[in-house]
Amino acid sequence: ATSCDNDFEDLNVDPTASTDLDVNPKFAYLFLKSAGDEFEHSFTNILCAGQLTQQVIDTDFPQGSIYTTREDLQAAWWIVAYQNTVKTVVDIIAQLESEGNTGTEMGIARIWKAYIFHTIVDQYGDTPYFDAGSGFLTGNIRPAYDDAQEIYMDMLNEIEEGVAQIGSSSTLGAADLIYGGDTAKWKKFGNSLMLSLAMRIKNVDAASSSSGVTKAIAGGVMDSSADTAMMVHTNGPTELNKNAWGIHYVRYPRTRLGKTIYDWLDNRNDPRLNIIADPSNTYGGNPYGFNDDDLSGQGINVGDLPYTHVNPAISRADQPRMLLTYAQTAFVLAEHYGATGNHALAETNYNAGVTSAMNQWVLWDPSFALPSAGINAYLTANPYDSANYDELIGDQFWVASFFDFFEAFDNFRRTGFPALKPFG
Repeated sequence: ATSCDNDFEDLNVDPTASTDLDVNPKFAYLFLKSAGDEFEHSFTNILCAGQLTQQVIDTDFPQGSIYTTREDLQAAWWIVAYQNTVKTVVDIIAQLESEGNTGTEMGIARIWKAYIFHTIVDQYGDTPYFDAGSGFLTGNIRPAYDDAQEIYMDMLNEIEEGVAQIGSSSTLGAADLIYGGDTAKWKKFGNSLMLSLAMRIKNVDAASSSSGVTKAIAGGVMDSSADTAMMVHTNGPTELNKNAWGIHYVRYPRTRLGKTIYDWLDNRNDPRLNIIADPSNTYGGNPYGFNDDDLSGQGINVGDLPYTHVNPAISRADQPRMLLTYAQTAFVLAEHYGATGNHALAETNYNAGVTSAMNQWVLWDPSFALPSAGINAYLTANPYDSANYDELIGDQFWVASFFDFFEAFDNFRRTGFPALKPFG
C-alpha cells in the first residue's frame, strides 16, 4: 500500500492522444459521415424510402414495397445519426462556443445540425433534439423525446441565425468538403434549406411557413447548378470515403430499378431513362409490391431476375452524393409561386429545375451531357401548366431526387405526388 506512487497520474496519460483536437478535422469527419455509410443507406434510405417511392425494388427485402415495416431496416439511420453525426455536430458547437467563435464556422455548424435533424424528424417524427448528443457535456444520456413541430420551429430559427453568422471568409480550409470555403454558397445552402423546411410545414402551420419562405427568398437561395451541395467520393481508402450506393449494389444485386419510375420516364421519352437505367437491359423495371413467390407465379425466373439494374455508371463507389440540389430548390420555389398565383415565376423555376435535373448527371459521367435542344424539346412536350402545376412539379421533384430517396419520400408524403398506385 505504501509502494511507489509518485507521478502515478502521469503514467496514466497517453502522450500520443490529443485532449484539444482542432475543430477542422471534426468538421471534415462530420461532412463525410453525414453523407452516410452503406449500412444506413442500404437499410433505411434504399430498402425503405427507395421502395416506398417505387424508385427501386428489392424482392429479398419486400417490406418497404408492400407498406409494411422491418424495424431493423427502418431504425438504421436513426441509430447511426445518434451514435455519430448528432454527437459530432453538438461537440463541434460546444467547442466553438468555448473558443468564442460566433462567426462563419459557428453558422455553418448550426445550419448543418438542422440539415442532420431534418432527415431524422421527417423519417421518425418526435425524437430527441434539444438535449440530444450532449451526454458528454451534461451527463444526460437519456434525452427526452421532443415534439416534431417544436423541433421544426427551432431548426428554422437555427438556420436563420446561422446564415446571419456566416461572414466573407472561413477558416475551415480543406476541411470544408461541401463548398471548399465558399461562404456565399454556404449562405445559399442555409437559405435553401430554410425554404425547403418552411414549405414542408405549410399544411400544418401556414403562418410560420410563409414567414420562413419569405425570409429564405429574401436572404438568397441557390440560383444555379453550381450551388448544389454534394459530397465528392473516392473509391477508398475506407468505405466511409466511398459512395454508399456503389457498395450497396455489389452487396444487394437484386436491387433493381422500379417499374414505376422506369415507365414514367419511358412514357415521356425522358432522356434520363438511359442515364438512370442500365442501357444494356431494356426489359423494364421491377414491378412494385411483389415477392419472389408472386413473380414465380407470373413465370418470372427469380433466380435470374430480368429486371433492369440501375445504370452501373451512376452507382459506382467513386461517384458523388447529392445532398441538396439546385433542381430541388427550383422545384420548391416553383411550387411556392404556383400556390401563390405567380405562374410566370413558377414556370421560370419549373423550367430551371427540369434543366438542372437533366444536366446534373454530367457530374457522374461527361457522356451524360444532354444537348440544350433536347432539353428544350422535352420542356415543350412537358410544359408548365398553371392548372396542374402541383402534380407537374411533384413528379419532377420525385425524378430529380433519384438516389435521394428520403427527399423523394418526404415530398411525396407532403404533396401526394407523384400519384403512386398501390400494388395489386
